[in-house]
Amino acid sequence: MKHFRYYILPRLLLVLSIIAALFCLFFLWLSLDAPLPSPAAICARIDRENYSSGGEIVASGPIDMTEKGIIIKSDYTDRDCWWFIRRSGDRFQLQVLERLAGFLWRPLDRATRGRSYQLSLQDQPIGCTFDVFQLTSLDGFSGMDASKVIPILLCADPAVVRVEAQLVALSEEDWANPQAAIAQRGVSPTFTKAGDGVWVGPSPYVLIPWASPKSSGYLVAFCQGYDADGNLVCSYDPTEYRE
Repeated sequence: MKHFRYYILPRLLLVLSIIAALFCLFFLWLSLDAPLPSPAAICARIDRENYSSGGEIVASGPIDMTEKGIIIKSDYTDRDCWWFIRRSGDRFQLQVLERLAGFLWRPLDRATRGRSYQLSLQDQPIGCTFDVFQLTSLDGFSGMDASKVIPILLCADPAVVRVEAQLVALSEEDWANPQAAIAQRGVSPTFTKAGDGVWVGPSPYVLIPWASPKSSGYLVAFCQGYDADGNLVCSYDPTEYRE
């Protein structure tokens, strides 16, 4: 009896404590959306869950919505969030992940999870996504709405080495004459190549004003791709694809 009390029982309690601690860690891991130690591992898990294949990660970058040292309240505030672009042929896929404790990654619960963009050399070889964005105001007095975006330009044409884009918010009235809207409030950021077929606008974001205070409309990008000699290879005009 003494042998059980002083030797077996303490060891048994220790084992049970270790098992209980492991169960607690496991449930904590599940509650954090089962983070994994690499973005590629998270993307592979998302593929298995969606029965799809997004390809290899070709570009990535941090999501920073600060403005002159002021942090704008957003879904990315107080989070270490990154965007990732995966490519498989002419198909690109955007993933937005959050980094935890400096080494674990999990999907960010946003509509951008697994957003795909199918380009085509024949029909639409170039395009731009605004899916990493945050609504804001230009100042505290006018009430003018704007969007802070991280514009990510995608191109499937291997001949393209430089890209340009004019970003603008179009109201219903602007579609008939978009060039006037571009001249009035369009933004033309300088894009930097971030990976195979991927260019990104300046960090931390691009500010795009809307057409009028509290207006509704569409963020669009008129895109152009150029070869090494400066010749226009491809372009995208969103007005041609509007239904």
